[in-house]
Amino acid sequence: MINKMKIKAILISMGAVCLFGMASVQAAELKIGYIDIKTALESTAEYQQGMKRLKALSDKKVKELKALKDKITQGEKELMGQSLAVSQENTSQKKQKLNEMVKKFKRMQQDAQEELSAEKNRMDLASMSKFQKVMTVYGKQNHFDLIMPKPVFIYADPRLDVTGDIIKLLDSKK
Repeated sequence: MINKMKIKAILISMGAVCLFGMASVQAAELKIGYIDIKTALESTAEYQQGMKRLKALSDKKVKELKALKDKITQGEKELMGQSLAVSQENTSQKKQKLNEMVKKFKRMQQDAQEELSAEKNRMDLASMSKFQKVMTVYGKQNHFDLIMPKPVFIYADPRLDVTGDIIKLLDSKK
């Protein structure tokens, strides 16, 4: 059983070597490039502006949440300080009001997270759509046979990197 597995592994390895050997012979005829997609997208002016808008929205939501959290904290302090001096019915009403505020806080927090996530997703989808169009046009105009994402390679000659060209094209297309 183990010998069969070893033989299969050897045959698969030999097949892979043959395929890669043939591919390298053909690759000499191909025009190949690579791109760091993350850098290309995150370096554009449009993406930077989008991140600033996202940060501003996040800051606004944090400020709103902090204001409500401060109200809750103040209400809890008042409740503790007045619990002995105020009737049980009044204390119960205040506790109920505080519980409602806590529920509202949790809902607001969840809504803020969902809104920020949705906005980031919209921004990413728009960027990727534009990126795909620019990459296709760039590849065709510059007669590339293949443009691969950077993380696929262990080593690639920096002359094959098209990231800078793509950033310029993405910034020029509004």
